[in-house]
Amino acid sequence: MQVESYMSHAPITIRDDTDYWKASEIMREKDLHHIPVINQDETVVGILTLRDLKMAAMHFGGAHVEVSEVMHSPVVTVAPGQALADAARIMIDNRIGGLPVLDDGGQIVGILTETDLLRALVDQLS
Repeated sequence: MQVESYMSHAPITIRDDTDYWKASEIMREKDLHHIPVINQDETVVGILTLRDLKMAAMHFGGAHVEVSEVMHSPVVTVAPGQALADAARIMIDNRIGGLPVLDDGGQIVGILTETDLLRALVDQLS
């Protein structure tokens, strides 16, 4: 099994210069727990989690703070053709819940999350 079989395709991304409150709104509206962060060149530069946003709210309150100040960076990524087991091991070893999936050109083509891995497990057990 490969990452591309279970990843979410064409994920929602957010720019690194977006205010973290706006990012919080987007994640809440779209029911996301992880969102890849891109720069103006559309290069993945980080990943933002709900936990990051909660910590930001505690530290910065209503102040204008860009996502780049609260995201995880550098970001760990995988390729679509990578073995799903390898991706799961990367997530365990790095204690992370989501991996942006980049093509050979470095462009984001998906995201793999813990939920996707559970779906793969259920498919295998069925």
